[in-house]
Amino acid sequence: MLVKGLVVAHYSSSIGLDTKYDQFLQMPVGDDSKGTSVTVLSMLARLGLDPWQEASDLAALPRKSAWERLDGLVARFTDVPSLIAKRADAVSRMIASLPGGELADRTRRANAGAGTGTILPDILGNRLYLMVAIAFLVIQVAVFWFGK
Repeated sequence: MLVKGLVVAHYSSSIGLDTKYDQFLQMPVGDDSKGTSVTVLSMLARLGLDPWQEASDLAALPRKSAWERLDGLVARFTDVPSLIAKRADAVSRMIASLPGGELADRTRRANAGAGTGTILPDILGNRLYLMVAIAFLVIQVAVFWFGK
């Protein structure tokens, strides 16, 4: 698709926007030369990759293979100059934030202890959120429609 001289790739992911990769995809990478904060998601997108597909692929690999693959991607990413000097540490932090990684496990345990004692699985929580949003929308439409 062409938008005012820019080529924009449009494709749909078979993974969708899976929230289990949020911690990984939202991890800050650094600031680019324009001062814009760059996350793993924006880094992968700038490299022309589907961030959710790449996160899924990395999570499925053994940790050493995932680290090597992500290190290669980060090496290609030159938009964040400060990332070059601390690439190995940054890649290790990113890998640790993948589902099943050390950061993801620590966050999950911390959230379990801080909750009400029950943990809803992600899918149930997402469905509950969706049902509440739909109910809210129906009420808003009804008020608008019948309120006239």
